[in-house]
Amino acid sequence: MKTWLILCCCAVLTAGAETRETVKTVLFPFREAVIAAQAESTLLPYRVKLGEPFQKDAVIVTLDASRYVLEEKRAAGQFEFARATYEDKKQLREKNFTSDYELKKADFDRQIAENDLAAARLDLSYCTIKAPFAGKIVEVLTREYETVRPGQPLFRIIDDHQLLAVMNVPMTEKKWTTVGSPVSIRFPGHAATAAGTVYEVTPQADHRTGTVRVRILIDNAEATFTAGMTGELVHDE
Repeated sequence: MKTWLILCCCAVLTAGAETRETVKTVLFPFREAVIAAQAESTLLPYRVKLGEPFQKDAVIVTLDASRYVLEEKRAAGQFEFARATYEDKKQLREKNFTSDYELKKADFDRQIAENDLAAARLDLSYCTIKAPFAGKIVEVLTREYETVRPGQPLFRIIDDHQLLAVMNVPMTEKKWTTVGSPVSIRFPGHAATAAGTVYEVTPQADHRTGTVRVRILIDNAEATFTAGMTGELVHDE
């Protein structure tokens, strides 16, 4: 009789353990971006290889800037001429050798030339494409030496110094649905367990499954984990 009771208790405990829901998760980069060209020119060789880490503001690739350098020089010359003309008109006006109209016109021409120079310098700056944040190139969308146009996607980058584990969890699980709560995630075949915190919780639940979408923020400064890995939440003992 005692043996039968022990076996029944073990069966109940085992059944309870088996019914604990396994929550699957996928790792995504903390942020990503598709970088597009802002000027029309020829794409020169990439300075960063696919998957090679880079820092914020690192030069990833440049465009042939020959035409924009000449335009900047032309605009700089015109501005210098307009500025000198304005200064001459200003001195002449002080001596009553010219009219207010001529002085205002010279000032207007100077401002137009200054704006043209600023625009030329901006176009020239578009030929140097820098990283908006530290990360890696994960996809090259335009090959070297191709002619590109403004708005054309060049490459896609990710920031994987931090990762977001995305999953659907039961809305009744307070720990998993409270921002700031500590969470652990295990990955099959991987020795390390990721420790993170609840970063975002979708405010609307899925009525069909009774779950909410949750994102867990994981520090990945040591590049221990890789975006795209799949794992599962570790249940509290």
